[in-house]
Amino acid sequence: MSDASGGGGEKTHDPTQKKLDDARRKGDVVRSTDLNATAAYLGLALALVFAGPASVRRAGEAMSVLLARADQLSGELMQPGGGALLPTLTAEILPALLPVLLLPLVMVLVTVLAQRAMVFSSDKLMPKLSRVSPVAVAKNRFGPTGLFEFAKSSVKLVILSIALGLFLAVNADDMLASIHMTPEGVSGILGGYIGAFLWLVFGIALVISIADYAWQVFDHRRKLMMSRQDIMDETRESEGDPHIRQQRRQMGYDIATQRMMMDVPKADVVIVNPTHYAVALKWNRSRQNAPVCVAKGVDAVAARIREVAAEAGVPIHRDPPAARALHAMVEIGAEIRPDHYAAVAAAIRYAEKVRRIAARRPR
Repeated sequence: MSDASGGGGEKTHDPTQKKLDDARRKGDVVRSTDLNATAAYLGLALALVFAGPASVRRAGEAMSVLLARADQLSGELMQPGGGALLPTLTAEILPALLPVLLLPLVMVLVTVLAQRAMVFSSDKLMPKLSRVSPVAVAKNRFGPTGLFEFAKSSVKLVILSIALGLFLAVNADDMLASIHMTPEGVSGILGGYIGAFLWLVFGIALVISIADYAWQVFDHRRKLMMSRQDIMDETRESEGDPHIRQQRRQMGYDIATQRMMMDVPKADVVIVNPTHYAVALKWNRSRQNAPVCVAKGVDAVAARIREVAAEAGVPIHRDPPAARALHAMVEIGAEIRPDHYAAVAAAIRYAEKVRRIAARRPR
């Protein structure tokens, strides 16, 4: 009601494009961490499918070599300067695991770019008291955003726990039977189970992340909702105060009117209607051109044109249809149209007759 009554306190209006752009410059964008996590699960699952066996085999070979030299390496690591061996050991294992680690990173990066959530803003790095204010912290924790995050985390924990329990219950017998297999067989069985469970986690995370992204879009717009006063302030900031703009327009209009009035005494005739419209015309006989409109106006401006014309001795011809037509169709500084030649010619003949009569009067 406050917004409708003009108070502008209730934020019921959608954010303007400027509001959204300003928020983005400050780093406030729609960002779903669950969607990023889902992309990481997908990348890891795909990496295990396409590069998993080869990566595990290469990593196992590297680890076997290191384990064979375990006594020697442990002694070297414990000696002074032994830490220099760590980069060498890492270089032996990391290339084997790089495909498995790199694909999830790429998937997360693609997801962030798809959300248009990669924004670098110094505003997020600036310290603000509102971020450590107990009131602000409580509002974020117990407000709609905090309650949604709590509910989402609880649902994820329950669903993933149930999924893990069911997965283990279904595959428990096969897992226990694998203890009688060779190490290669055990690793193959466990790798298959890990991949299957990862796809299950991805499916669950995908459903949750879609709901989370929809909420993030809604919550982002909710936080940026504007009141009527906000919109008025933004308009004033972008385009200037409406009152000042009106004053500037009025000043420009007044200046144009004053310049126009200065040309009225130079006119040959003023055609009127008889009070609402006035059009002042000037005809340069030497150039043989059509008469030109030097001034026109309605109501108060028309009255002023008549006053200036009377003071300057410019004949005033009464022709309502011609006055209305000329005012509507001829711009200041433009020649009249052929449609108006007859009416304007009659007005000029009238003006010349008035001037001849005035010239014969004794002074």
